[in-house]
Amino acid sequence: MQKYMDLLIDALLDEGFTVEEASRLIELREYFDEQKATEETNYHRFARWLVEHGRLSDWK
Repeated sequence: MQKYMDLLIDALLDEGFTVEEASRLIELREYFDEQKATEETNYHRFARWLVEHGRLSDWK
């Protein structure tokens, strides 16, 4: 994992970012990915609740 992070930082450095900026961008991306995963989980829970309560079905 560290090698991957080093490659990301190197790529951002090549684009003109500082090490601190590159690290912060990587942190922000990880945070965004976590939020997206949580959002999808909540969406799936809600869809399951709709099915369980007869508000949504897979029948057309």
